[in-house]
Amino acid sequence: MQKHWLTLYADTFLWLTGSAGLAYNAKNKRQVRFSLTNVIDAKCRQLLETSNLYSIELTDKEIRNEEINQWVQSLNNIEAGYLSYNVEFENKPVSLQPILKVQDKKKHYELQHIQGKGGVVLQNLHELSFYINGSEYGSNAYYKQHIFPVKDRKVLDNSRILSFIKNSRNPFLCNINIIGNLFLYPDFEQFFVDISNFSIQCTIHIMIQDLLDNIKQFKAINWPEHIQFNVLVDSVFDVALLQDISAPFSITAFVVSENEYVVFSNLFESLSIAQEIQMIPLYNGENIRFFESCVFTDKDEIEHIELSKNEIFMRQSLNIGNFGKLTVMPDGNVYDNVNASPLGTINDSPYSLVYKEFIENRSWFRIREQAPCSDCIYQWLCPSPTNYEMAIGRNNLCHVKESPK
Repeated sequence: MQKHWLTLYADTFLWLTGSAGLAYNAKNKRQVRFSLTNVIDAKCRQLLETSNLYSIELTDKEIRNEEINQWVQSLNNIEAGYLSYNVEFENKPVSLQPILKVQDKKKHYELQHIQGKGGVVLQNLHELSFYINGSEYGSNAYYKQHIFPVKDRKVLDNSRILSFIKNSRNPFLCNINIIGNLFLYPDFEQFFVDISNFSIQCTIHIMIQDLLDNIKQFKAINWPEHIQFNVLVDSVFDVALLQDISAPFSITAFVVSENEYVVFSNLFESLSIAQEIQMIPLYNGENIRFFESCVFTDKDEIEHIELSKNEIFMRQSLNIGNFGKLTVMPDGNVYDNVNASPLGTINDSPYSLVYKEFIENRSWFRIREQAPCSDCIYQWLCPSPTNYEMAIGRNNLCHVKESPK
């Protein structure tokens, strides 16, 4: 009886859950889903055994089996692997299953810390956000979903901000966000000159109402290099008032319904000077249907997603939206995610805060490990968990698998 080898390529991911299997070719971005019958499940389990090196033996009888034949053909159709005769090789063909190999980050950084080499961990800090004060147009709910001013009377001391930025500097710190009403911030013009001296891109996020209330003063200021603006819009305004602004700016419009999306789209048709205009949905506690229609992912979208091997590895190891980011609120508390408990305060060293994040594996490493995602065949094709899930109160934003009640 002649024997054959079924070998999967090193770019092919093979996932099994429940009664379904999924093969995803990260090289050509094609995938195939199949039912896990007893026969197919057994073959998949063999492929996933490390000692088999992603290659298993098939007999003539098994090849003639219609169920196995169709399964092998489906893998071949997406170029996930190949079938070969063992007579062509002195030894069986082998392949390397794409398994994420990560040095234990906790033990690694603990050892570096003990050896006095802990400064390297700070290189994982890529972005800082400072809520310098509050705005009467802010929201203490929306800021937990996206950058959005809060309603707060506290003011974050500028000397502490500058000191925190200075102590955070590393080759990978590339963006600073400033959120609040800058016109109510003490000596704000000098403050932004001082920030620009760090030569790090700084984006000031300001509500449209606060900007228009002070538009003449804003236009008269000669803003320093490395400073740009993101105008936050949650209501209709006269776009003509922004036409002669010389400072570089983008617009983020927040929408809670399809009707608002249409209104803002029409509003910005005549605005050509903004560098970028984006629409961001917000959950207001009553618009879950809107989120389900425009934010939730459906099966068709996932089946047409295109991810590289490294992109999948990233989703398996860290939270793409949170990783490398710290947020400082007006009261001085520092967060790895504003929905979590404080990581520390602005008086702590950035190194100690980043080290704590790595040791405790908090928000930066929040991945899709909880149900229903952990029981879904598309677990590692979906984006990392976002703040929307926390706002809505469920662990997934998709129509593929319902979240447990």
